[in-house]
Amino acid sequence: MTEKTANSRNLLFPAAKAKRHLVDPVAFGLAMVGGPLLTGILGAPALLIPTIATVFGGPIYLLVGVPVMLVALRRQPLAPGGWALLALATHLSLFTPLFLPAWLTRGSLDGPGLFLVFGSAFAPLWGAVSGLIYHRLERRFFKQTI
Repeated sequence: MTEKTANSRNLLFPAAKAKRHLVDPVAFGLAMVGGPLLTGILGAPALLIPTIATVFGGPIYLLVGVPVMLVALRRQPLAPGGWALLALATHLSLFTPLFLPAWLTRGSLDGPGLFLVFGSAFAPLWGAVSGLIYHRLERRFFKQTI
C-alpha cells in the first residue's frame, strides 16, 4: 500500500520540484521598509529629492517589491547587487509600458517621464540598500518558509 501512495501523482498535492530557501521574515520586513526610508533620511541633507521619492515611490516599491523579492529569495539567496538588479528590472518591466508611450507622445519630461527616469535611479538604489540591510540582519535561527 505504501508503494502506491508514495508514487501517486495527486493533482491537489504535487511533489515539490525545486528546493526552497528559507527567508528571515523580520530581516526581510525591516529591509523592505528600511531601504527607501534610510535612503530618504541619509539623502535628505544633500538633496530634497530622496525624501520626495520615498513619499511617491515607497508605497509602489512595497506593493510590487515585496512579492517579487519573496519569490526571488525563495528560489535562491541574493546578494545586494542581485536585489538592485531585480528592483531595476521590475521597475522597468512594470512602468516602461505604462509611461514610455505617454512620454513619447508629449515630448517633454513631465510627470510620467520624471517618474520613469527617477524611478530607474531609485529602484536599484533602494534595492541595494534593502539587500544590505537584509544581509546585515539575517539570522539562520529566524529563517522560515514563506
